[in-house]
Amino acid sequence: MNRPERTPVPGNRWDLLPDVVSSPAGRDAEIPAVSVVVPYYRDQAGLDLLLAALARQDLPASRLQVVIADDGSPEPPHLPARSPFDVQVVRQPDAGFRASAARALGASVAEGEVLAFLDGDMIPDRDYLRRAVRLPSRSPEAVVVGRRRHLDPALLRTGWRPGDVVPEDRVLEDPQWLERAYAGSRNLLDADSTAYRFIISAVLTVSRRIHDEAGGFDPSFVGYGGEDWEFAHRLWRAGALLAHEPSAVAWHAGPDFAGREDPLAARRVKNREALVLAGRISAPTARGWSLGSRTRPRVAVVLVMPGGGARAGATAGGTVGMDGSDAVGDSGAAAIVVCADALLQAFPGASLTLVGEVPAGAEVLVGDPRVSVASEVAEPTAGDEPDWTLTVTCPVRPVRGTARPDAADVNTRLLAAERAGWDRIEVTGSAGTVATLVSSRARWRCRRWGTDDPTATTVADLAGLGWEPTGEAPDLEAWWGGWG
Repeated sequence: MNRPERTPVPGNRWDLLPDVVSSPAGRDAEIPAVSVVVPYYRDQAGLDLLLAALARQDLPASRLQVVIADDGSPEPPHLPARSPFDVQVVRQPDAGFRASAARALGASVAEGEVLAFLDGDMIPDRDYLRRAVRLPSRSPEAVVVGRRRHLDPALLRTGWRPGDVVPEDRVLEDPQWLERAYAGSRNLLDADSTAYRFIISAVLTVSRRIHDEAGGFDPSFVGYGGEDWEFAHRLWRAGALLAHEPSAVAWHAGPDFAGREDPLAARRVKNREALVLAGRISAPTARGWSLGSRTRPRVAVVLVMPGGGARAGATAGGTVGMDGSDAVGDSGAAAIVVCADALLQAFPGASLTLVGEVPAGAEVLVGDPRVSVASEVAEPTAGDEPDWTLTVTCPVRPVRGTARPDAADVNTRLLAAERAGWDRIEVTGSAGTVATLVSSRARWRCRRWGTDDPTATTVADLAGLGWEPTGEAPDLEAWWGGWG
């Protein structure tokens, strides 16, 4: 296919992809092979409408495959005798509501370069697929959520056909929380790690490559909801470009979930979903900024001891020593303990790894379950990285005379950095770099694009952040007591 050369873009800047704005929405040579994956359960009428809508798409049928993933229906779905595109059905046993497993099963047999997930009760407009695949055809990192709209079910009894215009008097209100989110983020251009909440699997289109690298839908989910948010968060961590395409419209007959359930019953369902996701998503909107995780903390702090792992901690601009000088010296246990305590206050849900030989007396830190000791700085395992890794090569603390670290403020700053597209942050003092923050997105992109640094790096001043080196002999009692 004669498509533009694929190149990485910084942050979440899908607007910088080549020809995104100027390319006509329809040159067949630029259309990738698309597999539409449809989770299905006992809704033949809905499936008939969806297949009829797909048959009327303005995308060439030769570029289209449809996979119906049956979640254990008593009777398999019935397919039309003739179809303009390839259609196949895969089935799994009925073991409860397993839409996530059905999507994973469908994706496993899909052949397209782009995967378009559409729920079995969706009715896409004629140009839905062409608009939804535009970004994934230009980047292996693109993830697009379309616009799920709602129509009066009575319209289906009037002779209306999929692909026809929906009369205004038959249009139900869109979910306002989604409308506000898309408007406030410029259609997710200003996304951060909390933007998973705005990715809806009913109208989700994703590059096959990043789908597979992020692991696809988790088949272990049982019950309504949550699997799309969990997958979206993994996509974000893997360096996905999250985008909302408002012109890619698909219709649902009836109101949104919140409008068709008893409010108390809906809240119970959402609370169950939130509790399930709290153990799977590291973003602060899933479990706050104080609850951590043994398997995947949002922030992993690495504090390099004197002479321990200096090679791994070195960055552009030089590595500042333990006393704030250019040489790595020994400022003793007090400096290490103050620094560790301050960092765990700033990132209360973080893990902390002490690299190298821990000074005598600082062993008190090892009693904290969040703290471990390593002989050298280790590269995180692909897929298991924390959202951010903070490597500190000089013990630091909040400036004397100021308040203790504010975890909420630190979290707000980190989200702002994500929205600004910074995947690597170097914190500098008077003599050079004292700490480096690297995101999982940066690590994934280094592997994906085969380069050392495909993302934008910013520099932050230590003093400007309200921090300073601990110095040679900090007053530990004053720090703990709160008077110095």
